[in-house]
Amino acid sequence: MELTKEYFDQQLGTLARKEDLEHLASNVRELTTDVVAMHDDFRTMKSDITEIKQTLIELNKRDKEDSDAFAKTLVQNDERLTGVENNIKQLKLKQT
Repeated sequence: MELTKEYFDQQLGTLARKEDLEHLASNVRELTTDVVAMHDDFRTMKSDITEIKQTLIELNKRDKEDSDAFAKTLVQNDERLTGVENNIKQLKLKQT
């Protein structure tokens, strides 16, 4: 390999220029800004998901409480109905 002007010109042509580095730095700044924005969005989504989970837990608890209360009322009404039916049978038996 001969060290000629053409060789050095060719080698210098492959080096990054100041404009190339400025463009690269600009791209890195844009990417950094995008990553920061994505991180903020992720933090917000994580907070929202935590809030949704808590709401679902509360709704599930409330649904179970409502179901239990309804079942208890249903059992009480069934017992009352059975009592009323028994009273009616006894009244009919007394009348005959």
